Amino acid sequence: MLGKKITVTVAQPEVQLAGEGRKVLYKGSVALGDHSSPKPVYLISYGDPKPEQPATVIAVVSSKGKEQFVAAPENTVYYAPEIRSVIEKAEGRPPERVSCLYEKSCGAVVYRVEGRTVRFLVVKNKNGRHWGFPKGHMEYGESERQTALREVLEETGLKVEILPGFRETCEYCPYGSIQKQVVFFAAKSGGEEVVIQRSEIDRFKWARYEDACELFKYDNDIRVLQKAKKWIYRHERIRPRTSRTWNSYESAQRRRRRKAAAEKEKRKEGIRL
Repeated sequence: MLGKKITVTVAQPEVQLAGEGRKVLYKGSVALGDHSSPKPVYLISYGDPKPEQPATVIAVVSSKGKEQFVAAPENTVYYAPEIRSVIEKAEGRPPERVSCLYEKSCGAVVYRVEGRTVRFLVVKNKNGRHWGFPKGHMEYGESERQTALREVLEETGLKVEILPGFRETCEYCPYGSIQKQVVFFAAKSGGEEVVIQRSEIDRFKWARYEDACELFKYDNDIRVLQKAKKWIYRHERIRPRTSRTWNSYESAQRRRRRKAAAEKEKRKEGIRL
């Protein structure tokens, strides 16, 4: 149901539940079929909704085994912490579970300088089993920078300094209809020892740019690293040793394509044999 377009029949204003800033939670109903009975739905809106409000299902919340849809006017984005908070203020308790259409995480490209070499802190996620940057979901009331600092501290034990002037985003669909945005900042390490969060992180490395490109599985991570490296070298006034370092992204891509083509040929040979 997440992402489904629906029309919410909005109840009268007196059943308006709660306001939080400009966000207002209404109760309404939606008929999902010609012969189905209307189902209750929450509607989160910035302003007064129409009596028959076109909306998108942005979340499914559950409490005590019962599920209920949460909708919002089309092209309006709310994340799970916001939804949980406004429902808690309206109902007196938060939902036990929130499955949200939109997800947002924040993290940092953490680096340290060794002479003319920049090394980047990359971590191997225990659940996803891939290499990336320290990052995690935003909590209610946090700014993007606060989330990034908290996640870096929790996952690596480092108290870093986020540098102004660099902010890069990635948007993708990790599974199904879920739409995820990840925000990255550049952060400089002060030289403390890394202490990883064993429940979340399997390993870490202080990697050179070329090595990090080889470790990363996803193009988004390589693209963010490429942009961060250029920005960091300018910020630190470091002159790269060769122009080759700037082309590692393209080199990594070519190596991946050659490897994929070779594996494809091996599979074909196996079929012919």
